[in-house]
Amino acid sequence: MRKITALLLALVLCSTFVTNAITVHTIGDSTMADYDESTTDKRGWCTYLGSFFDPAFVTVNNRGKSGASSRTFYDQAAYWASVKSQMSAGDYVLIQFAHNDENNSGLDVLEYNAYLTANGQPALTDLRGTCPNTTYKEFLRKYVDETRALNCTPILVAPICRKYFSGNTIRRNGQHDLGDKFSKLENGVLMENQSVPATDHSMDYVYAMREVATEKNVPFIDLTTATRDLYLQYGEQQCTQLLFCQGDNTHTATLGANLIARLAAQLLQSAGILANYISIPTSITATPANLSLGELYAGVQVSKEVLLTGFGLTPESGTVSISASQNLLISTDGETFASTAQASYAGSTLFQRVYIHALYSGSGEQTDSLVVTSGATRIVVPVTADVLSLEGGSPVTVTWAISATPVPEPEVEGPVSAVLTLSNMVATDTKNDFTDGTTMVRFHNAVDGSKANWPAGEIDENAFRYIDFAVTAPATMQMRVTGISMILASHSTSTMCCHINTGFGSEFTDVQTIYERKNFTNKTPVQVELTPVMSVPAGETLHIRILPWHDASEEKSGKYLCVKDVVIQGQCFTESGIKNTSAAISNESSTRKIIENGRVIILREGKRYNVLGAAE
Repeated sequence: MRKITALLLALVLCSTFVTNAITVHTIGDSTMADYDESTTDKRGWCTYLGSFFDPAFVTVNNRGKSGASSRTFYDQAAYWASVKSQMSAGDYVLIQFAHNDENNSGLDVLEYNAYLTANGQPALTDLRGTCPNTTYKEFLRKYVDETRALNCTPILVAPICRKYFSGNTIRRNGQHDLGDKFSKLENGVLMENQSVPATDHSMDYVYAMREVATEKNVPFIDLTTATRDLYLQYGEQQCTQLLFCQGDNTHTATLGANLIARLAAQLLQSAGILANYISIPTSITATPANLSLGELYAGVQVSKEVLLTGFGLTPESGTVSISASQNLLISTDGETFASTAQASYAGSTLFQRVYIHALYSGSGEQTDSLVVTSGATRIVVPVTADVLSLEGGSPVTVTWAISATPVPEPEVEGPVSAVLTLSNMVATDTKNDFTDGTTMVRFHNAVDGSKANWPAGEIDENAFRYIDFAVTAPATMQMRVTGISMILASHSTSTMCCHINTGFGSEFTDVQTIYERKNFTNKTPVQVELTPVMSVPAGETLHIRILPWHDASEEKSGKYLCVKDVVIQGQCFTESGIKNTSAAISNESSTRKIIENGRVIILREGKRYNVLGAAE
């Protein structure tokens, strides 16, 4: 017995263990994040970063979070803490923050709140703002130190530019330098509309990040300069038409996000970071190369997309043919769907979104494919799905009519419980002057339960301001959500925006944005019909959160988001009635990562590689 114990101890002390291949974790804001293709044209650049890595060795875990700053991503347990739980030795972490740190014109929000409180004014509930030379640096250092403590490699990535053109350049604030206009507190006095010369970098977030990189000996990827040069190459008109979302100077559409991911991969490769695992393709490629639809419901259509790209193609112009197998329909314009489609390219460059409708009648694991051909080039994109049957469940319907203030309790049909919660929002009154004659409750920004101004300069959600609809599955049954619907409108403004996010439990984990609306038309209700595929484990709580913001350059009051008839539908199944059709993960992966005497080694098909991809 003692010999066995000694042997086990020796195996542990040899410090060699096996885990998966390298993961690149990306943390930051909405310019990086993933989005639901069926609800918005917004795309984060990290959505496409994985297409430039060899998938046999490197995967990308994109954890970009809409509205996050260096402070809020760190302070909210569901974000940085959950990323750390996914990290293993030898992984990499790309860190990009600044867009939302710039709130409050460069003032740190906690310092600003202390000033407001001391002067008898309500404190801000939006806690994102940091100061570039103090708290912004402090949070970057935290990410670096805590990443290294987990034996992973931190990389500081300068934030992408905003599309703030001024002639043939991008303004300072577009490059995250607030030196032309900022606020500061000096001896207890608030000083607004301050400026410093361009040679003074005291309000420059990118400069501050570079200083932290030097201080901590961390790789620094200057994506700010790279994206500035990209925008100037295209020019303002072409940037607006091709690279950015409509009416948006911050968030990119598909082409912009893909080109920025390509730039990031080139910069990483030039810096020698995972260089041998990076490939910048010139032939036709599909992103993703393997499309997993995840869990679907039988009989419920799901929409996805695949991006086809090609650079330096020969001949200079041509046609690409696309065909889909039996459970899929495809389109190149998002309107006309069939089993085949064609796309033309010119100038040796292909950039084509392929929209996909998937519909399955049976249940269980399903495999389909897209086939892309152009001359001698042939690409097959496998499409997989885990189709769940909805037969045999107990129907569930939860309805919040929201017809008056205070908001009435929901009507619940089925074995679930439900509750409505407001965070930094208040239901003020009802109005009946909407275009369809309906009556709706108006919700306004609030502080400590009382109506307060909407902050100036918000371009994205504030994670602390929301209307939350929560449904809890019974202790012995799983709930499958089949539909979420509601009516939304703005009142007294046409610059109200919102996200609808889903998350689980008290810490709001596994966050997904399932709906986005920018600039509602005043007093014009919008019917929202969503069919997300999600399961709520027995005893767990699903949260559906509406997160509004008012996109204005100055503080405003008397601007409202209106909500009515929120309905959540689904079915509950006992544990014995749930069929688990998910494929088991094989332990015989052809690529493995081992930690051997403190070094990371990649094993692939009998060969050894270091973390840079060099054979050993």
